[in-house]
Amino acid sequence: MASPLDGKTFILGIGAQKAGTTWLAEYLDSRPEVFMAPLMEMHYFDAQYVPGLRADVDALFKRKESILVRQQIWPSARRKKRLEHLRARMRMNDDAAYVSYFERYVPAECTHFGEITPEYALLPREVFENIRRYFPRIKVVYLMRDPVDRFYSQLRMNMRAGRVQDGREEELFISFLNEPRYFDKTYYHETLSIVRSVFDSDEIHIAFYEELFGDAEMSRLCDFLGLAFVPGAYDKKANAAPKPANLDPKLAALARERFAPVYDYCRAEFGERVPASWRA
Repeated sequence: MASPLDGKTFILGIGAQKAGTTWLAEYLDSRPEVFMAPLMEMHYFDAQYVPGLRADVDALFKRKESILVRQQIWPSARRKKRLEHLRARMRMNDDAAYVSYFERYVPAECTHFGEITPEYALLPREVFENIRRYFPRIKVVYLMRDPVDRFYSQLRMNMRAGRVQDGREEELFISFLNEPRYFDKTYYHETLSIVRSVFDSDEIHIAFYEELFGDAEMSRLCDFLGLAFVPGAYDKKANAAPKPANLDPKLAALARERFAPVYDYCRAEFGERVPASWRA
């Protein structure tokens, strides 16, 4: 049976968190030929298939819905649109509903559509296999950042948002080095092993956060996606911290040891492509 998505390319961003995914989503959303889900992060597959995440995602969306409902006192087309899409996401109870969402909302004139949810880096192989069946024309994008910097950026973001218990940054840093929700998002080698077992090499784009904001890397990405190259707003940073991080060298050394397998893998796999600024 024909689908409105036939012939269109599905873009699936799978992370890594704090590696430029929000900026990339905004860049793609600015392209008239691309439809990106207005929620930015759909959190469908992780909530559905990663143990322990469903309740947190449901609570997150309920909070967002409550805020958007209150904001309707000052109605705007943008707020109305976000509320509509949020409620459409909250009604999803199976994979067919996820596919139907895009069939309903992707404009006929768009050649590409998709979403970026960094937690998808944690998905098991069988979920990626299902996604590939749903969307035969698929392009998977994975961004990586220096592992220590990525870990520290996630910790600082969660501290600003009040998502971690009170404590000194040093104590929290050491504690969360052994927290799966922090280090598993930095285990690029495990994510790529699963992704590469499902998708062909020409369906996977791997890039580095440190090189993302420039014509060379964005031209490479556009070629991969089958889009004409358009420069990005490279000076605009999304979800950036209000002030630069100054990580204690002793803490950096501890984290470097924790992520040694990641650094070793990336150096062996990508060689000179690994940015010089990495602690590799």
